[in-house]
Amino acid sequence: MILPFLWSCNNEDDVEEIFASGTWYVVDYFTKANWDKRNGTPKYNAMANNSDKTVAAEGRRALQTIHNFSLTFKADGNFTGDMQGGSFEGTWQADGKDRTVHFTIKGNPNTSNSYSKEFIETLNNVVFYQGDNNVLMLGPEDKRSYIQFAHKKQE
Repeated sequence: MILPFLWSCNNEDDVEEIFASGTWYVVDYFTKANWDKRNGTPKYNAMANNSDKTVAAEGRRALQTIHNFSLTFKADGNFTGDMQGGSFEGTWQADGKDRTVHFTIKGNPNTSNSYSKEFIETLNNVVFYQGDNNVLMLGPEDKRSYIQFAHKKQE
């Protein structure tokens, strides 16, 4: 009887389990999001399934590219990232109680292509996170969009 009470009182995430647990790969970017219900409209998956063959082909190319983008968090507050055109590094801080996160990207990563530019801009605007050791969602202040990551690389 006491166990459920104790469980419900702990509303703080295990930040290390989520962030410092390996490499996270981009799944997709989501718009028209309902942050609390963890859903939204997937940007590139929607394109890949479009009835217009040109749009669908672009969506499939985009997914093939972004599924190789990754972040690897370290317990010491550093991270590395990989994207089209190179890699980058930075620092991260997360608060498990209010589920906020802040990234500082070091240097000037190569954002000469649109997918890499979108990735870096998204990371620079992230304020909130939610997830567990399988799925990670990072969203801006308004929580109307997010980028979703998974531990396993998408095919």
